[in-house]
Amino acid sequence: MEPTVCKGILYGDPDPLNSSYRISYNMLLNMLRVEDVDPEYLLRASFHQYQQESEAPALEAQADQAEAEANAIEVVPDGSEEDVAAVGEYVGMDRQLLLTQRKMMKIQRRPEHILPFVQSGGRLVDITIDGENYGWGIIVRYKRKAGTGTAGSAGKTALSTEAPVHNIDILLACVDRHFDDNSPSATARREEDLANLGLLWRGTASHCRPVSSDDKSNIISMREFTVGLDTIDRISAVRLFVPQDTKPQEARKNIMKSLKEVQRRFPDGLPLLDPVKDLKIDVGEFNKLLQRASELKERLAAHKLTTDVDEKERVERVSAYEKKSDLMEQARVLRREAKSNLDTSTTKVLFKPREELPGVFNDLTVEQSVALLSCLIFDERSNDDDPAQGLKSHLSGPYYKLIELARSVAKVAISCKIELNEDEFVEKFNPGLMEAVYAWCKGVKFVEVQKLTGTFEGSTIRSLRRLEELVRQLASASKSIGNLELQAKFEKGSELLKRDIVFCNSLYL
Repeated sequence: MEPTVCKGILYGDPDPLNSSYRISYNMLLNMLRVEDVDPEYLLRASFHQYQQESEAPALEAQADQAEAEANAIEVVPDGSEEDVAAVGEYVGMDRQLLLTQRKMMKIQRRPEHILPFVQSGGRLVDITIDGENYGWGIIVRYKRKAGTGTAGSAGKTALSTEAPVHNIDILLACVDRHFDDNSPSATARREEDLANLGLLWRGTASHCRPVSSDDKSNIISMREFTVGLDTIDRISAVRLFVPQDTKPQEARKNIMKSLKEVQRRFPDGLPLLDPVKDLKIDVGEFNKLLQRASELKERLAAHKLTTDVDEKERVERVSAYEKKSDLMEQARVLRREAKSNLDTSTTKVLFKPREELPGVFNDLTVEQSVALLSCLIFDERSNDDDPAQGLKSHLSGPYYKLIELARSVAKVAISCKIELNEDEFVEKFNPGLMEAVYAWCKGVKFVEVQKLTGTFEGSTIRSLRRLEELVRQLASASKSIGNLELQAKFEKGSELLKRDIVFCNSLYL
């Protein structure tokens, strides 16, 4: 045992005792069956709620400090409220343009459009990995995940894994993250990495970071990353010569020199592939985004912050406005957290779905309701950008309502200090089985239903059985809360599901 660890055990502070008490749906339903039992009293008397309330004053103090810092920032020195509003309008349009360009790039990254331009080496592309922009890199080779081009079970198994189907090996200028560690214990490791810098040719986002303006040239190197198509921000019309073997240090140095020379020749930015003329994109959605981006650029160019203010001052005003907005938003979030700490926060998360979820099913038929519930139990991974693409309106409409409800529940959960990623939470609702379940409830034979799925027969049967269990549980829950109409709908759905070979005691009979 290290002396510092032993000293910490003997003289250090004890680990904090943090309560993770949560009331579950089953606990709530059981308490509702018992008279004179108040779930909110149970929460108020818990140690978890006591800890939450004790943190509220500190959160209020942080909110006051953030608000004071925001009020001290002058967006336009000696300017009027109209000048500040003009900066806000400019920032809003600039953000809308950025979002529109991201949506356009998402369409451009579709394999049918971009693959012809990344399958050969030498193409320059702008890469962003995990939110960090590495700048322009050179494609070395294109790779397709093994097995995805085959039919049958092998192809299905390959597509079901989380790794991307299309990958590219790309050379990017980067800096080893070890060089950012200035502790004395890392000195020897930094010297060793610096001595072996030319031998290291493979790079990953966890070990290498993008190059910054403050980095010395002796720690910058070109390394080969393996990335998916979703990391491409821009694709250039420029191509460079790339040798077959890029592992030698001299080869990578020559490629870095060529890249710098190209950037020197195009000081205003590298020419990009035209999405319509080059990528041959003819999608109605993309054309609308292209028109919107053009209109936003024209409005930004004609804005008085562009015409009446020089570039340096415009950048200062925009950065001051964004910093002030961030501080005000931070203060609002802290006050919201402090307020939620004083309330029985878990009850909010429980009762919101209870109030809104029945409203989703009220206007649906039994078949639509059961098909919608399949989104809760179907966990097969989907590689589509829009998983609901191809669904008919009588199924896509309820699905989008469910997604809106899921987002509202996620936001409430996050505001109540429950660790949750909103996008990951929403992506769990998979509509891949909706059409098949709807057909099954309509009495279609299993062999025809199986054609509507992209899964194995065993996975389909297992999903239908899990769905029937969920529907029965929801019928019981509806009875507990007194919603007899919803109870009858779920009981009817259970009857429609439980038939034929899917629910045989043995599939060998």
